[in-house]
Amino acid sequence: MKSYIRISLGTLVCLLTFATLPAIAQEQDVLLKAMNDELQRNVSRLSLEGVSTPFFISYQVKDNRSVHIQATTGAITRFDTSHTRSMDVRVLVGDYKQTQEHYLASDLSFSYFNFNSSLPVENDYAAIRRALWLSTDRAYKSATEQLEKKRAAIKQQNLSEELKDLEDFSRAEPETHISPLHEAQMEISSLQERVQKLSGILKEYPEIYLSNVTLSVDQVTLYFVNSEGTVLRQPRTLVSFLASAATQAEDGEVLDDVIVHHALALDALPDDERLASEIRMMAKDLVALRSAPLVEDSYSGPVLFEDQAAAELFVRLYLGSEGLVASRTPIIEGPMAMMSGQMQKRNLGEKINKRVLPKDVSISCVPGMTRYEETDLIGHFTVDAEGITPEERFDLVKNGKVLALMSDRVPTQFTKASTGHRTASLGMGLDDGVAPGVMEITVQEGESFKAMKGLLLERADDEGLEYAYIVRRIRPETVAPPALDDAFSMSFSMMQFGGGGQTPLGDGLQLLRVRVSDGTETVVRSAEVMRPGASAMRRIVVSKERKPWNTTLEGQSSIPGLGSFISIGRSIAGLSGGIPTSLITPRGVLIEELEVRKEKRPYTPKPPLVQSPLVK
Repeated sequence: MKSYIRISLGTLVCLLTFATLPAIAQEQDVLLKAMNDELQRNVSRLSLEGVSTPFFISYQVKDNRSVHIQATTGAITRFDTSHTRSMDVRVLVGDYKQTQEHYLASDLSFSYFNFNSSLPVENDYAAIRRALWLSTDRAYKSATEQLEKKRAAIKQQNLSEELKDLEDFSRAEPETHISPLHEAQMEISSLQERVQKLSGILKEYPEIYLSNVTLSVDQVTLYFVNSEGTVLRQPRTLVSFLASAATQAEDGEVLDDVIVHHALALDALPDDERLASEIRMMAKDLVALRSAPLVEDSYSGPVLFEDQAAAELFVRLYLGSEGLVASRTPIIEGPMAMMSGQMQKRNLGEKINKRVLPKDVSISCVPGMTRYEETDLIGHFTVDAEGITPEERFDLVKNGKVLALMSDRVPTQFTKASTGHRTASLGMGLDDGVAPGVMEITVQEGESFKAMKGLLLERADDEGLEYAYIVRRIRPETVAPPALDDAFSMSFSMMQFGGGGQTPLGDGLQLLRVRVSDGTETVVRSAEVMRPGASAMRRIVVSKERKPWNTTLEGQSSIPGLGSFISIGRSIAGLSGGIPTSLITPRGVLIEELEVRKEKRPYTPKPPLVQSPLVK
């Protein structure tokens, strides 16, 4: 009887919500109408005798029109235009207290957002409904099986009272957000000429072994409906420019560099004159790096992060699985599942009400901020991918202390309801995830950015050191370097898994050794900058000047540890995209105690036996 009442109420909410939708949305948007109609039908009819009926169903569809152009030394290597529709079907059985989710079986089977496939790109009402119907049927059957397995696994485990009392899914009020559809048109021929011309610059540098210039445009309309009555249609655009180059030193070390720009529109990218200048500078720096001195000795002392490296430092520490993103530990069964669970990293939830940064530093989510100074912020949004409106300013860290974590509708030990930060990824083959949209780091006082190098040298001199280090660039995680050798074996061998020991902060470093006596800077190679610990971050010195940065983040995989494998596969396939994210960060961050050591390279490809044919 209870199940019947729940389904009837859900159906009523859906009917009332869609009855009030703007007429144009119902009449002109065939996709949205098909999603709504099939959702209502399954809410009222989907059942199996003797097992739980669904108490929640949601459909997410991403309608993606994309252009991807890639060239090397003036020649086009890839030219794709596509129109795709992908869907995610989520069917929950049981109730809000206990669903089939957050369970990992001995065979690594699971039931999260895994019933996704493609939809017809034409607005064929019947074809769209049939595809949704089949996916919903498979999702429901799997969900009922997983719930029984999960209940049996729980009986065999001694769970903590806290985990026993934790609900599996949080409640949310229905919302309706219908935004206008995309209307922008692109002149593809001019884009091709632009990419060819910029990539041809690298022909002037025969010491560069491999190079690519890529321009990607993804125009995505996100559709979302659920049985609680939420309806969402949200257009998003991501324009990405990537120039990458790689070479080798005589000892075989692979040296690479990238230039990345993200924008909301093509005309928001830097002009060709600036891009050409950046590409030439990248090439010159890489050629010089081939003969740069190596880092031979371990170093422990002050390290200064500037500009892009400072922004990437905050991304790596606070926007990943070990940061300010809430995550749910699944019920795990069997040795293989246990190993996967051990790869799940611990976030900063245990640091709530404890200090992790200096007292004058705060971190906030401000997803509604569209512009900072002269830069459009690509991460901004007014409603998240589950149709939940976030707070205008959501404080994560206040005066150095952790106040809260970002979350979606999955309750965790530290979050009981969604904060409105479930964010859709743009591009192909990507998971959605929890992200801030726009993250702002504020500083009450701070040092002058111009004075930061002087402070670095003072700290090093106090420690009796002959030199210190400056990090000016860290390659973003969603950007893959050009692969000079076996891409999979090289990427796999250099993967960093969680658990035990100190790990490098990131790859693709631009690292400078600074002499204490006179401030002379020398670029060095073959180095790793280690991830700073909690105590080191509590004592950082930051600049009062700030700068906006646009980047993309990786989504969170449903299976712990699987995200690393997905990233490798996407890198090899040359796929672009991610979760659009903007940051407003201090231009300089000085960490007073950090380790820099010689890079531990398990794999080094041999240099080419014959010189490049571009050598004159």
